[in-house]
Amino acid sequence: MSDFELTRAHPLSRLLSIAIDYQTGTATFVRDDLMVATATVALPTNRGAAVTSSTFFPKQSRIVFKASGRTLTMNLGTLSTKCDAPTVYLDQRDWIHFARWEKEPNRVTPAQRQFFGTLATAVESEQVIVPISAAHLVETSKRGGASRLDLAATMLRYSRGWQVRSVLALRRAELRALFGGEPLVVSDVVTLAPQAALDMERPAPFAPELGSEMSGLIERQVWAAVLVELLLDPVPTPNGGQDLAHQWSQSFLPLATAIPGNAKARARIRDLTRVRFISDLGHDLPAAAKEAGLTPGDFSRWLTESAERDIAATPGLSRLRETLHLRIANATEKWEANDLNDWFYLSYSGAYLDLVLGERKTINYLRRVDPLVPSGAKLHYRAEDALADLQHLLA
Repeated sequence: MSDFELTRAHPLSRLLSIAIDYQTGTATFVRDDLMVATATVALPTNRGAAVTSSTFFPKQSRIVFKASGRTLTMNLGTLSTKCDAPTVYLDQRDWIHFARWEKEPNRVTPAQRQFFGTLATAVESEQVIVPISAAHLVETSKRGGASRLDLAATMLRYSRGWQVRSVLALRRAELRALFGGEPLVVSDVVTLAPQAALDMERPAPFAPELGSEMSGLIERQVWAAVLVELLLDPVPTPNGGQDLAHQWSQSFLPLATAIPGNAKARARIRDLTRVRFISDLGHDLPAAAKEAGLTPGDFSRWLTESAERDIAATPGLSRLRETLHLRIANATEKWEANDLNDWFYLSYSGAYLDLVLGERKTINYLRRVDPLVPSGAKLHYRAEDALADLQHLLA
């Protein structure tokens, strides 16, 4: 990352680095005249054991962790840092292949080696951004031991702190845009903002008396350390929200199985799937309408007269709506718990990122709805098939 311009008035302008040894509780400061100072710092007693040290470089706004025997670099950015490079989303399976390529290249195919080698070089030269999402956090949490550490280290090394914002937050933003709010752009979707991958309220500023930039910097450093500890925790969390995801997947079966044998339902299938899609939005849709000042009558008219058209013009919502329609219309479709994350994250990544590698079923559905939705990412389910599009992005 190129250097940031730090004015002499900036409290970190003369510092080259700040290193913290988490095992001894020692902080080491190096100034631009190479003067070195040390101090003892109090560390939380309940912190994780993965991170042993960190070194922050203010002029690059970059932090390097030593964790679980690995060296991991993350970009912290500033309050104004935006995503300004091509973006690639990898499904969990492809991150696993990426980690396999990094540790044992001969365990992947020659074509996969070329794809992941090209991607790794592009990340290191800051030509491309490969964010992680909450879906990756959930899936990684199910693993344990050495395989988890290898996978998590690859994710952290090549995502470098970039995240896809929580799809629930993205969906709420698109719903607000239906009623006059600001439309989403890629820098809203792919971000360095702390906790963006999680659907959580932002905490109060850590140190507001230091000003917004310094307070934000502390928050970004804390989040970076939390993310490293979270991913590198070797203890698995087997369920990982599977019960709720299973309930969601099974909720579509009554409608999907009733339609084929009902001629009236088949004739009105678009209306039926629209109603089901609207109901799946829960309280977020009426809340967005109320926030925009719509009366109950206005909202009712919008539902009957404009909803289909407005949703079709919205990148993420249109993909969710159209793929759901196709799946419900397919009486033989198998609904599984993993479909929830695939449906959400591949739809929103397909809407706002440049290149998406995902599992075959959802990618095929997204390809089928491509003519019906705003233009979006190039879609693939095999790394070797995505190489040409990756090379085109980097050209």
